[in-house]
Amino acid sequence: MFKKMTVIGLISLLVLLFAAAPASAHNAALIVGNNITDAMEADYNDYIIKQGTTKSILIIHGHGFEYDFGNLTTPVNVTVVAPDGTKTNVTSKSATEQVDKILTGEKESLTYQKINYNFTQSGTYFLYTTVKGESATEIPKLAVFVGDGTWNDWNKNLGLPLEFTMFTRMGGLAEGETVYGKLVYGNGSNAENVMYYVEPVKTAAEAKELNDMLVSNYATGESIYLIYSKRAMTDEFGNFVSAIPEQGVWSFVASADVNGTPYKATYTFPVLPQFYGTVADAPAESPDKETPGFGILLALIAVAGAVLLIRRK
Repeated sequence: MFKKMTVIGLISLLVLLFAAAPASAHNAALIVGNNITDAMEADYNDYIIKQGTTKSILIIHGHGFEYDFGNLTTPVNVTVVAPDGTKTNVTSKSATEQVDKILTGEKESLTYQKINYNFTQSGTYFLYTTVKGESATEIPKLAVFVGDGTWNDWNKNLGLPLEFTMFTRMGGLAEGETVYGKLVYGNGSNAENVMYYVEPVKTAAEAKELNDMLVSNYATGESIYLIYSKRAMTDEFGNFVSAIPEQGVWSFVASADVNGTPYKATYTFPVLPQFYGTVADAPAESPDKETPGFGILLALIAVAGAVLLIRRK
């Protein structure tokens, strides 16, 4: 059992939490929701939708797993790539919301960007934009899966300066499954040996519960980043493999220089609950009580075999 934190231990944790947190994990993202609170509570049903559905898309900056965001006050141009390849440019509008900062307990007024879009075609839509960050040009990318046509074009490369391209069909990804993909540069070359992060979106309540648990139970060095921000590397060909442990909304995030210019790429995607069934889903007993179940038959066969063996001896 871990001892309760001392005052010195608590101070050490907070210093590590803010000073040692990976800066590259702070990122811009395109995420589905009517507002920040709604987006943090959204799930796969908001990203896998029926043809003709209108959705609100937010452009945010910060950490979706700790409910910590920065202001985005300047409208941006969002490019929507339809399944047939048609590109539509939509200019965002500013919106403001009061949100709680989980790590400090303070309430702040947050400004973010928002668009509304009607997804009229069946298939996979891709959205992307450009946000001027403090240390890099940020390019968030989002896939929205519409109707029955999402079997095609789900691995489309948009030619962005730095971009995640998937080998796994993300529209049907379930918790516990593995994602295969590649990080590439705009000229088509591989982004080799680049560190990337895998991070979930969490509600304010979930973020606070985890943060409070860490502060209460861990003596030194543990932070919310170690739980939710998973780091890995692409290989020499730019390929990567990542297992996604939970349902919800997740993002891949990576930073790299492109011809001397720093870029940060984000790809946000939904993860379904496990749908293959578990032991807990199985019925307690066979619905046909007059017919022995498979386990009973095996037991009877085993008994018969034992009897025959004894008789032979």
